[in-house]
Amino acid sequence: MNMTRFFTSLITWYISVPTSILCFAPMKHQIRGSRRKNLLLVFLSIAVPSLIIAVLKANFLIPRNALMPIIVIPAFLIYLKCIRVPVYKALSVFVLVAAFMSFLMNVSNGFDAQLHPYGALNDYSLQAAVFLAVISTLFALIAYYPASKATVIIDRFDIPRVYIASVPVWGIFLAFNLLISPRKYETLHVNLMQLAFWGSLSLFFLLLCLLCVWFYYVVFDMMKKAETEKRNQILEMQESAYLSGQRYMKETAKIRHDFKHTIGTLDALVSAGDLSSVRAYLDDYLALQPTNDTIAFCENPAVNALLNYYMHMAKSAGIPLGWDISMPQELAVSDIDLCGVLGNILENAIHACEKIPKADRFIDLTLQYEQEGSLYIVATNSFDGRVRMNGTDYLSTSSHGSGLGLISIRETAEKYNGLARFSHDEKEFHTDVMLKA
Repeated sequence: MNMTRFFTSLITWYISVPTSILCFAPMKHQIRGSRRKNLLLVFLSIAVPSLIIAVLKANFLIPRNALMPIIVIPAFLIYLKCIRVPVYKALSVFVLVAAFMSFLMNVSNGFDAQLHPYGALNDYSLQAAVFLAVISTLFALIAYYPASKATVIIDRFDIPRVYIASVPVWGIFLAFNLLISPRKYETLHVNLMQLAFWGSLSLFFLLLCLLCVWFYYVVFDMMKKAETEKRNQILEMQESAYLSGQRYMKETAKIRHDFKHTIGTLDALVSAGDLSSVRAYLDDYLALQPTNDTIAFCENPAVNALLNYYMHMAKSAGIPLGWDISMPQELAVSDIDLCGVLGNILENAIHACEKIPKADRFIDLTLQYEQEGSLYIVATNSFDGRVRMNGTDYLSTSSHGSGLGLISIRETAEKYNGLARFSHDEKEFHTDVMLKA
């Protein structure tokens, strides 16, 4: 076994370490399980394939790119196991980081070509492998901060088609680097080939950086627009509840004003002994009473409007409600976050109830504020007993759903140093949320 080629290959694939660090940087809020277990899995996914590749490389002249799947495929599968995001998010991040690292591979190839003008890619040198290890580590240190800023996108942006569309874009840069790698280094020393090589590498690297910045700001604007629309929806529900209350007050004020005439008429009919006319008059009077379709569940106008909105939706679906709401007007939890949690809980519950017979439907909800500043949300709803799970995480039972509503609830709970737990038994789904308001 050629030990020089063995150690060269082993050091070459050290690049998987900084690659893993950058892949996990935007996923810091999405890590699943214990850190120690994840570190062990990631280490094994790098170390074992690297040793296998090093042994193959030491005994056979197999091209480096042909051996790449041995380490890339297990690394991605372990990556998926360690995080709780949909595949399309993980794939987008993984391919993007791989594209950046492929530029560094070509930089080391160019460096090797300078040291060994008549060498070849298959004879990749130990000096070039060490150089690659150094520049990939430096790149990871520099890129970690901007990569971690993408956490807000991974946590809050959930439009699958955007992530899916980004994968082939990042893939083009990865393919470019795989294709441009010089098989024989002497070709870089012919005419202007070296200038073309370094120029194209620099141009495409800059283009990829600009695309990342553009993607970040476009997605960020889309998130702001979505939050504005959500805020407007809450304001519309508040306005609807307010106008309904105002209409009720005006109608009842008129009735209160006319009530003395009603009393006079009833008194005259009773004095005349005309009880049948009294009964008819009362029936007409009661029929004209306004019905208030807005209920004051609590003092918080946004929450009150949202609860009324879902109350009417549930009643239209024939779902009995058992709600116990007790909370003040002002909370440290923002109205947007609180209504997002309640909206996800109630919308999921209503959709679940609609799949079962009306006789079995119900939604119980308790919203309780404690003096120490904690807000407790406990919900139970009936459902058909069917669940899809990925480990301990619930997935949507729709054909392409991923359970993002429950992920959003959990993320909001973590934002307020609380917790969110979901469980089920044969016919009931339970949600328990605590927010430290």
